Amino acid sequence: REIRLGDVSTFGPYLKYFHTFDAGGLIEDWSEAGYNLLKEVGGADSLYKSWKKEWHVECDGGNVPLEEKAAQYFVTRAEDYLLIPLFELANHRNGHMNYDYVNKRIEVKDGVGADGIATRQIPAGQEIHHSFYLCPDCGLMRTNGHGTIDLLRNYGFIESMPQRWAFSYNNEDKETYITFDLDDVHPEAPTGELDLRWFGEGYQPDQVGVMVLQKEYERLVAKASLFQNNRIIQSMSKHEFDVASRFYIARGDALTKAIQVATEDIEKADDQIEQAWDRRRSPEETTTKYHRELIEWIRSHPD
Repeated sequence: REIRLGDVSTFGPYLKYFHTFDAGGLIEDWSEAGYNLLKEVGGADSLYKSWKKEWHVECDGGNVPLEEKAAQYFVTRAEDYLLIPLFELANHRNGHMNYDYVNKRIEVKDGVGADGIATRQIPAGQEIHHSFYLCPDCGLMRTNGHGTIDLLRNYGFIESMPQRWAFSYNNEDKETYITFDLDDVHPEAPTGELDLRWFGEGYQPDQVGVMVLQKEYERLVAKASLFQNNRIIQSMSKHEFDVASRFYIARGDALTKAIQVATEDIEKADDQIEQAWDRRRSPEETTTKYHRELIEWIRSHPD
């Protein structure tokens, strides 16, 4: 109703921003080729979320393009079930690791409104950010592994650092999760210099988990040729290809760092166990151990 009123509407300035909104940013509105490329990168991770089902079925919404655009805007910008002018202009970024990108927190008063409160000094001209899933009122999203893939699924973008990644696999009929946060070593660090922090106890991979990550990394590497195929590139919009490319690079970086750190952690733990075991051995046992190793080495080097 307010949109149709145009400049006469009390919300005229706000609606001008609405008209700049790109209604094709959500994955569901991508071309088939773009969505298929994204699925090739995501592998077993589901990237499908239907705003159309929510709008047409659950909300009994219409098919008029303007109404559908308003529904898309609501899905990507609303705080729960409210659109709050100025509030939704702030974009997402986390700030829980090495550098405090977040400079604002939101305090929501149900059914009344929301307060945006600066969490630190904000220099003039600096963009205002708040976290879409680590905010004080974000509930289970703070602890259930919600992160980079979920933002892509729900909003259509790849979050900047820091990122949160979660990979799951079945280990002896038990669903097991590998979850970690990534951040630049420092804000001006060269690309690839990343710091990793495991999400918590039980989320760090064991040797089986490392093998799962390695297998996923090898699967991902095998998809590199898709991004050099001109037929595939030309079958989708530049925006779709750019997002899929960023997803490919981000996922590869996350897997590479996780494999590296997990392998180092396992080797360090094995060394500690071996040292502790050596301290418990008698001198005779230690001598016998070294003797066996020497014999094995001689046998393996006959020349």
